[in-house]
Amino acid sequence: MGFQWIRRLFARCFGNGQRGARVLALGLMAGLQAVAAGQGETAPAAAGKTPGGNLLDLLGVRGKARLYETVPLELRDGTVLSATLLVPQSSQGARFPTILIQTPYAPEFEADIGLERSVLGRLIVKGYAVAIVNVRGTQWSEGEYHWMKGARDDGLDTLNWITAQSWSNGKVGTYGCSSSGEVQLPLAMANPPALKAVVAMGAATAAGVIPGFADQGVFYMGGVPSFDWAWWYHGNGYHHHPQLPRNISIEERVALSHAFDSVSRYRTEDLDWASHLPSATLLDSIGSPETEFNKLIRLAPNSAAWRDYDFVRSGQSTTVPILHVDSWYDTIEVYGTARLFEYLSASSPDEYLVIGGSAHCRQGSETAATMVGNRPIGDARFEFATLVVKWFDHFLKDEGSLDMPRVQYYPLESNHWTSGASWPPKAARRRLYLASTTGANSASGDGALVERVAGGKAADAFIDNPLDPVPTLGGGCCTDLVSLDQAPVEGRRDVLVYTSAPLRKPLDIAGYVTVHLSLSSSAPDGDVMVKLVDVYPDGRAFNMTDTALRLRYRDGIDQPHLMTPDSIYRVSLGQMAVASHFAPGHRLRVEVAGTNFPEYERNLHTGGRNFDESAGQPAHVRVFHDRGHESYIELPVRP
Repeated sequence: MGFQWIRRLFARCFGNGQRGARVLALGLMAGLQAVAAGQGETAPAAAGKTPGGNLLDLLGVRGKARLYETVPLELRDGTVLSATLLVPQSSQGARFPTILIQTPYAPEFEADIGLERSVLGRLIVKGYAVAIVNVRGTQWSEGEYHWMKGARDDGLDTLNWITAQSWSNGKVGTYGCSSSGEVQLPLAMANPPALKAVVAMGAATAAGVIPGFADQGVFYMGGVPSFDWAWWYHGNGYHHHPQLPRNISIEERVALSHAFDSVSRYRTEDLDWASHLPSATLLDSIGSPETEFNKLIRLAPNSAAWRDYDFVRSGQSTTVPILHVDSWYDTIEVYGTARLFEYLSASSPDEYLVIGGSAHCRQGSETAATMVGNRPIGDARFEFATLVVKWFDHFLKDEGSLDMPRVQYYPLESNHWTSGASWPPKAARRRLYLASTTGANSASGDGALVERVAGGKAADAFIDNPLDPVPTLGGGCCTDLVSLDQAPVEGRRDVLVYTSAPLRKPLDIAGYVTVHLSLSSSAPDGDVMVKLVDVYPDGRAFNMTDTALRLRYRDGIDQPHLMTPDSIYRVSLGQMAVASHFAPGHRLRVEVAGTNFPEYERNLHTGGRNFDESAGQPAHVRVFHDRGHESYIELPVRP
């Protein structure tokens, strides 16, 4: 099948997405003048009229706020971060609650993703200051970038710096999606008095190991490394980068930041490099500067080295109100978001969950006829921006009542939102069993999902060849093309396809989906990839969610065991959260394969460490579904 179409897909994915975004050229202005100093704060410079102030125009607050750029913010170890401030114009001595965004991205890009433009503009007009602070080692902030290392302490130092400024009233709320969402959670676990509220969107990368989740910041899915991280790190996560000189004026800092814009550090690559082996030198093979990926790909999910990362872990809690926001088609993160809410809300009354129907960090883009990729999902509209402003007004200004359910979510294709007091909602567990008569290989086979164990073949078999992997089609993180017709991959013999009969009455599901398989392999290790698919009456088959499992971790990341070749094992694949309405005439489908590449690393089937290996071998895999070796999917069915 080749990689040409994958190249086009990932160029779209990582050109538009949060993790792989290519930062826009900024062209902000120089010629700033000093403003009031005193009270121990750094005296920033206010933006002039042209050509910059783009951030003011972008947010619609020109004439209503002052813009201060590349303001130095010193951390406890002497590292200087770069802050961009928007402070409402008001009478001298006025103090404001502050919205803090900690991000690796350029300020103007950060302010123009998802809800930010609408939300930040409305907050500034309502009397909030906004601080966009580039995290350590990104943009014009000093230091080395190490994902989620020191995020707690750097966040606390940033919070203390804000509350010491003359324009701050001492109350801070944090906000952001994806990379600017994840850093909020370790700060919230510290429970600093000044932090009054959090809006964490698409932030499951902050979760380490909590009940029901063990994917170490979503670096893994079921123990299989996600290659989304390789693309993000190349361009966004270099350890080293150009830095501004110390001891220069604020005017010179701003002028240099414009003259040497960070867009020069981002470039698009030919994505054939995804097929490079071994995985450990994937980025080295294209001459990428050093990144954390070079280390992480060498770690096992149970490595003690993960303790160095500021993830939320079992035993931690917070008293800070958190609004968790995500989307069903943020397929690598939404399960973790749901589990984070479930875990933290057990001990905190101020945890709220909102899950919409769009893709990663695209809340607010919904319409009366919302499309996610090529899939129509109905009227998924929701007043996200209004909710966020209301949230901050309540906790930072003591204005208004929240008067909202703890949980709100949009079941796909339902045309209405559902609310409840907890997650997951009460649901009956319904099993659909895998079955076939002549074989389930490809959509041309007769693989079926049935209500009870059926006769026919005892097992279906396929050859899992890591050097001819099943290509990724939809899913993942950072694109609006997350739902696509699966026909190209369902035509392959190494994809098992099981489809239900057309539904005679509506079916509604909401909660966690689990697939249980009885399988064997000729290799001592391997991966299993599963997709849940909605088949429309016209035959289009749209992916809804997917998951993966590295079979050595079938008993958990703390109990890795290789397999005895050709022995039968029972394994369970979770990490799938979904809510959807299926109209009569639709069919449910489950796909089973051994690869989903380049979304996930390929298993070379040697039983070795995989990351340092270059030679793979095909594995003969069988999926059993006879009595005593049942394979089935469990669905959370709502009344």
